Amino acid sequence: MLILAHFLLITAIFGQSSSSFSGELIYAITKIDENKIQSGFGNDHSHAEEKLIIYTKDSLVKRVYFNSENGIQESIEHLTYAKKILLLSIDTMNYAVQLPVNQKNHTDQLDSTYVLSKKCFPKVYFAGIKGKPMFLSHPMLSNKLQIWYSKKIHPKYNSVYAELPGIPLKYYIASEKGLYLYELESFKQYDPPLSLFQIPIGYDILSLEDFLNLLDNQK
Repeated sequence: MLILAHFLLITAIFGQSSSSFSGELIYAITKIDENKIQSGFGNDHSHAEEKLIIYTKDSLVKRVYFNSENGIQESIEHLTYAKKILLLSIDTMNYAVQLPVNQKNHTDQLDSTYVLSKKCFPKVYFAGIKGKPMFLSHPMLSNKLQIWYSKKIHPKYNSVYAELPGIPLKYYIASEKGLYLYELESFKQYDPPLSLFQIPIGYDILSLEDFLNLLDNQK
C-alpha cells in the first residue's frame, strides 16, 4: 500500500499546478488497411471496437484500453514519483503489478524511435481542440504519416512520442501486430474523484519480478 499512500500524499500536498490537467480524453483506435497507405505489416484485421480512455488528476494518470473482444486493460501512473501499476485479472485473482521505471524524467520513458518533423499543412480540430500538424517517421514505416497535436495539454501526459511538445490528438502506433490509428473523439475537463486512481480493494500488490515468478509457478 506504499504506492497508494504516495498517490494520496502528493495530491494533498501539491494540488493542481499550472502545467497540470484534470479531466478525460477518449481516443478511437483503428487498425489501418496497410495495403492502402503502408506496406510491411500483417493483414489480420480485427472487427473489434477499441478505445483508449485517459483520466488525469494533476500528476495522477489512469489509462484504460478497451477491446470489445479481449476486455479491458488498466494502468495507474504517478508522474511525479515515476510510478506505474498495471491492473490485471487472471482467472479469479486480481493483481496490481508495480512496473519498474529507471528513467529520471517522463520524456525518457517514451519511444525515441519515432521521429517528428514540422510541416505546413492544415490545422484540424479534434473534439473541439485545434491540432497542429507534424510528419511522423519510424523505422517500420516506409513513408511519413501526418499527425496532429495540441499544446493545450502539457506534454507530460504524452506517453507516445518523446519529441512531441504537447498531447497527441491524431497519431499512429507501429508494432509487429500492425499499424494503429488513434484519434481523439471526446475531451472533458473536470476533476475526477481520487478513488479512480486508487488500487481497487481485493488486488494483490506485487513487483514485476514476483508476478513473473508467480506465472512461472502456475505453468
